[in-house]
Amino acid sequence: MSNEIKLPRFDYMSQGNTFSGSVGDFRYKFFPKMINETDMVFVAATYRDNCFEVEDAAGRTVKKEFEYSSEGIDTAQAWISEQLGD
Repeated sequence: MSNEIKLPRFDYMSQGNTFSGSVGDFRYKFFPKMINETDMVFVAATYRDNCFEVEDAAGRTVKKEFEYSSEGIDTAQAWISEQLGD
């Protein structure tokens, strides 16, 4: 099984789509979000075997916002990989 994380490109995100994935017990979710009237890419990750929504509701996720652009998505992809430990 490959641990390489690949996120969809900006054209996918610019249509308001959400993307989630997992590697073993590591779960991540990637979605557009309006923050202070600015479009951002929002990423969250968790390290448990439960579904992402359960872990997020329990406060067991790490989250970060990125620029809403192709470069922001590249940075978000690198951040998720760091969280996994690649």
